[in-house]
Amino acid sequence: MGMSKFQIELLKKIPREPAPHVTMNDMAEKLRGHWGNSATLASMRRKISNNLLAIEKLHPNSLDKKGDKREHLYRMKATAPMLLMPMSQEQMMAFGLLSKYGTDLLTQQAHRALQPFFDAAKNSAIDLAKDAGFGVRASKDLGRQWLEKIAVVPAVLPFCPPEVDDSIKQTVHQALLLERRLQLKIVHSPSNEIEDCQVSPLALVQQGVRTYLIGKKTNKSTADRFLLKRILEAKEVLGVLETPKNWNLEKFLEKGIGHPVFPLDIYGKSEHIELKIDADSQWIKETPLAPNPVIENSKDGSYIMKVVMPITEELVHWLLSMAFHVKVIKPDYLVARLKDDLKKSAAMYK
Repeated sequence: MGMSKFQIELLKKIPREPAPHVTMNDMAEKLRGHWGNSATLASMRRKISNNLLAIEKLHPNSLDKKGDKREHLYRMKATAPMLLMPMSQEQMMAFGLLSKYGTDLLTQQAHRALQPFFDAAKNSAIDLAKDAGFGVRASKDLGRQWLEKIAVVPAVLPFCPPEVDDSIKQTVHQALLLERRLQLKIVHSPSNEIEDCQVSPLALVQQGVRTYLIGKKTNKSTADRFLLKRILEAKEVLGVLETPKNWNLEKFLEKGIGHPVFPLDIYGKSEHIELKIDADSQWIKETPLAPNPVIENSKDGSYIMKVVMPITEELVHWLLSMAFHVKVIKPDYLVARLKDDLKKSAAMYK
């Protein structure tokens, strides 16, 4: 059984813990303005009281009440269901931005399940505009246009996300949650060879528009990454979940998830890196590659930046993209790698 339109409007007038309680008269006055001032305060109080009792039956332990026989005070408990109460401004912003930018890891079914929360965020934006004194039409326009005024620009080219079968995504999510093994059929690139293997799922990682399953094959001692796009089939199977010795996702990600070119023991190791950066790239000082960089400025505007950070293929790719502005001075093996890659790049244009 759902709630009536009056009950929904009533709940919008009740604050949520830890906000202070409101009186029955406060709610009655606000609802008289919404439903018409012809109703008396006493009749509105009776209607509110009856509907609050109905809501308590529908959602037990959602209301926090206090007061005496003369006057009752109300607010929603912090543990009340989200859609039972009006969203705070912080929740409105969180669900609004999540609806626009934060659901790539989710299945379509999960996205649909969140839609009522996304709709509630839009309605809360409209209510916020109304409370600020805007009219009904202007409030609807402001609520609708709010998310249209926010954008996230990727640091690299905005590649199109690969299509991933929703049933595979659902199976992987469930196996990860319940710590169950997966039987996977994977196509490898660029050989197009198909591998059938059992994998213990350890994590899901998103890099840009690409989502990877991190898992341990039954015949290996270390974790691998599997692009979800390349998983052709996935099903849960019996078996104990296996984890690599001393498994730690953060440590794994410090090695990067790009295809390795250096010897594997180089990745993830903290390295003292020294860069010479030209005068046109002052912005790197504002967003350095690692915390606490050492900067040595030159008279011509260029500068030396010294940082300590892990070696990853992602770092190499960035340095190659900035080769016209950034020169690696140390370590020597990174200098040699960049020289070799740039020589190969130049050869393609001869």
